[in-house]
Amino acid sequence: MRLTTSLVLAISASPLACAGADDPAGTGPASSDASSGDVDPTTSSEGSLTTTEPTMTASSPSTTTPAEESSSEGESSSSTADDDSSSSGASCAVGTPGCPCDVGSCASDLVCVDDVCEASEICAVDGYEPNDSEAEAYDLGILGDGDDALSIVGTLDHADDEDWFTYAGEDNLGIGPGVAPGRELGANGGLRLCKFLECPSGIENTEVTCPAGSDLAQSSAGRPGCCSDASIAMPDFNCSGGVDDSAQVYIRLDNAEAQCVDWSVSYEY
Repeated sequence: MRLTTSLVLAISASPLACAGADDPAGTGPASSDASSGDVDPTTSSEGSLTTTEPTMTASSPSTTTPAEESSSEGESSSSTADDDSSSSGASCAVGTPGCPCDVGSCASDLVCVDDVCEASEICAVDGYEPNDSEAEAYDLGILGDGDDALSIVGTLDHADDEDWFTYAGEDNLGIGPGVAPGRELGANGGLRLCKFLECPSGIENTEVTCPAGSDLAQSSAGRPGCCSDASIAMPDFNCSGGVDDSAQVYIRLDNAEAQCVDWSVSYEY
């Protein structure tokens, strides 16, 4: 606005300087007015422009004043911080609720289910606990190869839970159909059934052949056996060095694919 005002003043002074209409450029009166002390329009115009130029120069820095630069930097910093915060908030730390398990493990009070950490659920107590290890296997007594099949039921709390059972399998000589330790598995969710054996003459004399659909395995105590996500029968089991195929049998249920997996197992020798 100041630039516009200065230009108006310069144009208004011009008619006062023009004494004669015959001078189209008005150069004569301008020289005479200058000697009489009147304001020279050229000088007045230049002065006005000179005065205006700093104004224009001043207006230009107004878009990049230190205060505005500081404000702009603050906004940029704030925006960066917000982005970082948003990025951090979007990350998912392993082993925490709703995030991937940390190599199969989670923070306390959480369980790993299908490689995701979840809050632990309260499951039904099956009455055999504690039986979470081979050394704590629940003793089911004695079962001969001519006896009827027996059954047990229980619950696996989560993927890290294990249920162990053991019984003494007796080879009643002369009673058919012979020793063929078997397990029938039923469950409301995925899990694994393993069976391990040890002959009276020792682990080194225990011969196990796993049937199709199962995998050869070894317990933490070194007993040979087989694992499967279905039923297992072992007709080719043998105790070398004799005709008696009696053995101590261990059953393990593990690898639950969910929480509170109810299972049932029918077993015979």
